Amino acid sequence: MPRRLLEVISPAPTKPKMQGLFFFLGASVVLLILLVILFIFWKFIKPREIMKLALQKNKGEVPKDFFSGNLRTIIYFDFQTLKKATKNFHPGNLLGRGGFGPVYQGKLGDGRLVAVKKLSLDKSQQGESEFLSEVKMITIIQHKNLVRLLGCCTDGSQRLLVYEYMKNKSLDFIIYGKSEQFLNWNTRFQIIIGIARGLQYLHEDSHVRIVHRDIKASNILLDEKFQPRIGDFGLARFFPEDQAYLSTTFAGTLGYTAPEYAIRGELSEKADIYSFGVLLLEIISCRKNTDLTLPSEMQYLPEYAWKLHERSKVIDLVDPIMQENGFEKEEVMQAINVAFLCLQPHANRRPRMSEVVAMLTCKVEMVEIPTGPAFLDRRRKRDETLSWDTISEPFPSPLCSESPSLPQQPN
Repeated sequence: MPRRLLEVISPAPTKPKMQGLFFFLGASVVLLILLVILFIFWKFIKPREIMKLALQKNKGEVPKDFFSGNLRTIIYFDFQTLKKATKNFHPGNLLGRGGFGPVYQGKLGDGRLVAVKKLSLDKSQQGESEFLSEVKMITIIQHKNLVRLLGCCTDGSQRLLVYEYMKNKSLDFIIYGKSEQFLNWNTRFQIIIGIARGLQYLHEDSHVRIVHRDIKASNILLDEKFQPRIGDFGLARFFPEDQAYLSTTFAGTLGYTAPEYAIRGELSEKADIYSFGVLLLEIISCRKNTDLTLPSEMQYLPEYAWKLHERSKVIDLVDPIMQENGFEKEEVMQAINVAFLCLQPHANRRPRMSEVVAMLTCKVEMVEIPTGPAFLDRRRKRDETLSWDTISEPFPSPLCSESPSLPQQPN
């Protein structure tokens, strides 16, 4: 048979089949890459862009670095939804009021209870800045002792934040007598430890260093098991790792404010530690840090507590109702001594929060308190200026984190 005829009869090589296989594999790889890109866009980029558009709606420019962090997953609520959830912000749903504005209880369409914080409409640009700061701050940190932000609303001039609902409201409702609830010592101690651990996370364990600037009873929320959550991050500041303190204008609540910050504007995490010391005394005594209805020597809590200490009667500081119901005297004395250490007039003598947690939980034996706390001298506060009583000069190195204890008084 001629060779040309054999070539016609013989089957041709199967090149088209191989090309089809390569095409199928290539298309599969491209499709997989597209799916990965879509997933990344949906999971990370889209929520951020939605949030950015929401904050820019009917509003000027948002700070350029506002969205530089990971905003996690945050929901945008329209104003009508929150208005309906709070029954048009009915006074009966009012949970409390802070520097940012009032906070209302709300119930969403799916039955979830939420707390809606509403920026006061008469706020200045500072209020707007606090709103943006709180959204940014709370979305990049996460801890069991920090309140969780669910979403926000920026319809028109409305600025609202939506938080998880805390059944037992804020700590001030209980310790200031606004509620008939009584907290035994075990519950109070649980609250103290939780606040300390939340601050330790902000100062030392988070991937960014944060100073809260407004630690006080009304900013501590309690869930159904009385576990504390630190809230209200409107005044919080990111803190550079390589700086001992920032020079900034004062923001916070007088009575909880460290002297170096109130007078000189020197802000560091030690300002939060001072505030924690005041709050600790409030929890133990079940009274406000400042009460002008009391006799003069009792009006400012740290000053009164120190005077009781000097008379060896500091146990009289304990809430009278708790005294009737019994308490762990050793733990209470330990907590009072820790409070005094947090209230030292010089920032370098105050412990870090990790050391505070260790002293409260490890039953470390306490030694003599070095000096009295810093307190506002009301006899000199005639012209509304701040002056502070201090007891002695500072000495170096506050505590050793491996074996935490109070420093000895120098000779």
